[in-house]
Amino acid sequence: MTANANDPFQGKRVDDRGTPAFKSLTGAVSNAVQQDILNAKFLPGEKLPIVHLAKDYGVSPGAIREALSRLISEGLVEFNEQRGFRAAPVSRSALMDITRTRIMIDAHALREAIRLGDAAWIAEVRAIQQRLASCQQRELNSAKIRPEWLRLHRDFHRTLIAASGSEWLMHFHDRLFDQTVRYRAVAAIYELDNESRRANAEMEHAQIVDAIAARNPDAAAQLIDRHYMGTAQLIIGAPQIAKDGTDTSC
Repeated sequence: MTANANDPFQGKRVDDRGTPAFKSLTGAVSNAVQQDILNAKFLPGEKLPIVHLAKDYGVSPGAIREALSRLISEGLVEFNEQRGFRAAPVSRSALMDITRTRIMIDAHALREAIRLGDAAWIAEVRAIQQRLASCQQRELNSAKIRPEWLRLHRDFHRTLIAASGSEWLMHFHDRLFDQTVRYRAVAAIYELDNESRRANAEMEHAQIVDAIAARNPDAAAQLIDRHYMGTAQLIIGAPQIAKDGTDTSC
């Protein structure tokens, strides 16, 4: 189904990577639902009733069904004949698996980027790190993370490995980054992403950039490991995330 003048998402919905609008209504709906799952509007294990969602998003049930089916492959939605569609559950073991895989992929990609990247890439990495550091992360008196910070944070981590020259590494990076965003959003509900961790994360971002500027791939890879593990260890404290390694369900 192609987008038309009645498409409620046309020209309005873009993802936080800055990707422009979509060629189909299903693509727009998939993006909208994806962003709502990533931002924990739908909690892990929560039912995703097609008829209700169709009313909420102002589209047909068929468009919702197709969108949810697409998100199964992203690991964000699950389907069961008896239970229907649900937001995918989360667990401590899954988070640690995601984190370890992110480290393997991003550390390798960062090594390649340092090997292949030029001075312009290093300058771009430094510039976006400084923009991120100067951007307020939270809404005033709220645990909600500002969309602008989310966009810059994604851009920063993508730029770190952009010079690797591998579309597949970027693809896997994006998938795993999305999963981590979701876990962070769940943790933010319980205000676990505290000020001390935020300050440490900013310092870690700067240290990673310094290692890149020094063309030190070993140091950069170690810093990525520490950065990702530090975030994971904080998120694990969220009550919504099972502590025995089993999946949760609302």
